[in-house]
Amino acid sequence: MNPSQQRWLADLLLEGAPLDAVEQALTAQGMSNEQALEQIEAILTSPVFAAARPKVQLGQRLAAAADLHQRVCHHQGEVPSKQALTPERFYQEWLAHHQPVILKAFAAGWPALEWSVDLLLKRLGDQPIDVLVGRDRAHHPDRDFKQLIRSIKPAQWAEMIHQPGNDTYLVARNHLMQSPRGEQLIIDTPIEASWVRKGDLLECCSLWMGPKGTYTALHHDNCHALFVQLVGRKRFELASPLTVDALVETDPFYHRQRDLRDVCAEERIMVANLEPGDALFLPVGWWHQATALDTSIGMSFNGLHAPNDYSDYCPGRL
Repeated sequence: MNPSQQRWLADLLLEGAPLDAVEQALTAQGMSNEQALEQIEAILTSPVFAAARPKVQLGQRLAAAADLHQRVCHHQGEVPSKQALTPERFYQEWLAHHQPVILKAFAAGWPALEWSVDLLLKRLGDQPIDVLVGRDRAHHPDRDFKQLIRSIKPAQWAEMIHQPGNDTYLVARNHLMQSPRGEQLIIDTPIEASWVRKGDLLECCSLWMGPKGTYTALHHDNCHALFVQLVGRKRFELASPLTVDALVETDPFYHRQRDLRDVCAEERIMVANLEPGDALFLPVGWWHQATALDTSIGMSFNGLHAPNDYSDYCPGRL
């Protein structure tokens, strides 16, 4: 057998194909029964095969367990939505069970719900801000964001953000909330201390701002996040980290495929459509992508009252 045929045979045996079926496949290629059995025996007694087989079997068992969990916990295409969910119930029933949830009207009464793009940018003054520019020309703009950062005046950004599309975006990595201007903005988002740590609030929140049509490609985070939609509407699509197909050909944090539907069956996808004032809990490791349905402003918080550093979780490095 040539190397490609040996690889094919090893794959069959590693996947657990019945030996009689493997023998029949070999004899169908012109081997005698004796030759087929010799080839099978050579693979099965190989030290490399002996080392690989337990690991492949473990992967198959984990995939079966993940599939079972997905079938039992399936929510029929929509992220569950809760009104007036208390922090206690959120932490006990959702974060502790690693499940996403929409908190309807979470930000009711926040002054930030009265923001407009022009008002917000006027409050930012004349000091330049970091914005991603040229996203349409980049192969993977979210992963390769450092190549797209441009420092521009808020007035210039005000003109750009009213042009629909995915070419420009002000994302969390601008670190705007960690600047003195963030202290002025956070006053308008009075999230309660029962939800997040107030002592390091500015260090644990991020501002997101983009035109209608802004698209964040498929990725996972290494921390929990509570995303609050403030201006416009936004659509999130999620899939569990237990979705086995999505674990193939991943990069660190981002998937080589930019769209969830390229790696995940439609029935595995959960959708969250956020209106102004709604919040979405994004559990660590959950695959997600997001599309702005209007000119959009949102704020994410990760200073939760729970362990929230999972930098060791990175299947794309395995």
